[in-house]
Amino acid sequence: KIDKKSEAKDGKVQVVISGSKDQCSAAQDEISAIIAQSRDQGGQERQAPERNNVSVWVPESACGMIIGKSGSKVAEIEARTGTRVDVHSKERNADGLCLVTLSGHPDACADARAIIEDIVAAENDDDGDEGQERGSMDIWVDTGSLGKIIGRGGSKIREMERKHRVKIDVKKDEVEGGETKVVLIGTRNDVLDTRDFIYQVIDEPDNL
Repeated sequence: KIDKKSEAKDGKVQVVISGSKDQCSAAQDEISAIIAQSRDQGGQERQAPERNNVSVWVPESACGMIIGKSGSKVAEIEARTGTRVDVHSKERNADGLCLVTLSGHPDACADARAIIEDIVAAENDDDGDEGQERGSMDIWVDTGSLGKIIGRGGSKIREMERKHRVKIDVKKDEVEGGETKVVLIGTRNDVLDTRDFIYQVIDEPDNL
């Protein structure tokens, strides 16, 4: 017979075992085994899974390919590797490369990094427009200079879209630090040409 006393001391509850010597010994061994198993399970539950944070620097032109349409490529990488992938298109190093951060298990981060490096390598191997896939690039433009690239009634944007064979999407609801997000969609070379042209237009002095 096993009788649990109601009073507890130091988080422990007194248990009284009554019966023959063999029965008491068997009951005591079983209780000890249950306690040991409970401690092992509790330790496993408390142990946090190993996580890692990895920084990968990629060319600005590759950001759109890594993100994918409406974030589809990032979602695919996260699903395949079990990591979290964040593309920081505004955060650049001294070489003009953009930051991509990976978080998760070290092995999963290594897998995600390999996928991203493959995307960058494929993007670098694409020298001409022939057969190039269309991707997107995010650039950030001083909000006060948007009028220079939009033009009256959107005339400037339409002109650039025709000339450079791209789609330009001004995200007026996405503003950070006085800059507005502008998305360029097209082949790599066309997007890069459009980006450079936009920066050139912005740097032009205002006509008095």
